[in-house]
Amino acid sequence: DAILMKHYGKQQFQTWKARTDFKTMVDDESDKYIREEIRKTFPEHSVISEELEDYETGSEYKWVVDPLDGTLPYTFGTTDHFSVCIGLCQNGIPILGVIYAPKRGELYTAVDGDGAYCNGAPIKVSNETEVNHILMGVDPGATNRKSHLPYLERLMEKDGCICTVQSACASVPLCLVAKGNLHAYLATSLLPWDMAAAVCIIREAGGRVTHLDGSDWRLGGRSILACNPELHSKLLEFFKSKYQE
Repeated sequence: DAILMKHYGKQQFQTWKARTDFKTMVDDESDKYIREEIRKTFPEHSVISEELEDYETGSEYKWVVDPLDGTLPYTFGTTDHFSVCIGLCQNGIPILGVIYAPKRGELYTAVDGDGAYCNGAPIKVSNETEVNHILMGVDPGATNRKSHLPYLERLMEKDGCICTVQSACASVPLCLVAKGNLHAYLATSLLPWDMAAAVCIIREAGGRVTHLDGSDWRLGGRSILACNPELHSKLLEFFKSKYQE
């Protein structure tokens, strides 16, 4: 919070990592701080994050960190969809998730088997089960910017959803699925730190989270589909034959 918000609204120096992808000094500062704190307490655990090199120890426990998810809305002020994400995976399965969206004043937390919370209050996914009634997040992701288009096209057909939303941030929409504000979320080519913490939060909120081929979400896959279990089954059928990893 202190690192992100002390720079929020100020002109940020941008380092371009690719033609359509950049980072700010806040990304690096936040990443360094979080990794140092984790390694102080859990020196035997592995850590991967967006901005720094992987720290691999061979442990079954791996921390997955996004120091600033939503760099675009953070930098340009388009929405309040940006956050810090910290997840912990055991053998590739998320068992802890913490996501803090400081501009929204929302702290999402979950530990495997203990439920999901926003600012300490329990949260649950929506119980909506009809595809044509839903508001759905759809993200083009980072590694294949066109791979989501067949899904988006399908959702725009007459039996598709009410509306799709995109905010250049994965973590906050995923948290809104856990909280029941968004009915579902889909992305085709995200990176692990965009998803790991939110996977635990959504599952603990009663949701089902898989890759787009229907297999349970594990660290390493690029796609994600998250919503309540009944809607999830219907969406998989709705998108049948559209899957691309």
